[in-house]
Parts: sequence; structure tokens; C-alpha cells
Amino acid sequence: MPVSLQALLPRLAAARPAEAARFRGWLVERVGAELGPRLQLLDPVRQELTFALPPLDQLDDALVRARSRLDPGPFRPEMTVHAAHARHPEVAAIFRARGLPGCPDCPVGADESLAEAAAAEGFALGELIHELEGLST
Repeated sequence: MPVSLQALLPRLAAARPAEAARFRGWLVERVGAELGPRLQLLDPVRQELTFALPPLDQLDDALVRARSRLDPGPFRPEMTVHAAHARHPEVAAIFRARGLPGCPDCPVGADESLAEAAAAEGFALGELIHELEGLST
């Protein structure tokens, strides 16, 4: 029956601590030699992402606002948190009062529906929708 390296190291350390320390050092050195050059290849990608992500976030926000304006219907359970924020400036205050992030840029808001937010925070969805609908009148 094959033994994994992860299971072997504690046994070796218990039986022969000096050999285990040497082996662990060799393993760290070997992994570093293999991964080091590959990690350097990631630096240009990180730099590109650092440059590209802020404009993409701004574009995403603009698309959410535009989609919300194109959908003048009522607040609905399946509407995303970001779309609700884009609908009316007072939505942030209503969300904060219920323990939801008050900012329109919360990390999950682009994908999380009002129904999911209500379930996650443990409050009645109907009450939230009713309060939001009071804003649009």
C-alpha cells in the first residue's frame, strides 16, 4: 500500500529527527527551484491585472446602472443588490438599516439577489421589497 509523503514525514520526524530535517530542507529547496521561475512569469500578469481591473470595475458599475434604468419595473426578489442600489440613492440607507452593506460596491452585490440577501441576513423579503417600493413613488 503506497504511503503519501504527507503521512511519511511525521513518521520520519519521530523516528529520525535529523534526517527528517534534512529531507524537509531538501524538499523546500527542490520545490523552490521548480516553482521560482514559474512564479516570475506571474509578475507581468499581476501588473496587467492591476492596471486593467479598475476600469473593468467602473464599466461593470456603469452597465449595472444602465440595466437598472432600462428596467423601470418594480423592485423584485430576483433583482441584484447592485441593480437595487442603482435604482435609487436611498436604497443604501435601507440596506444599512437591515444590516446589509450600504455601499453599492459590495463584493457579492453583482450576483446576489434581494431574495438571497434577505435570506442570508435573516429578515423578511416582503418587508424589504415594500420599503424599497416606497422609494420609487
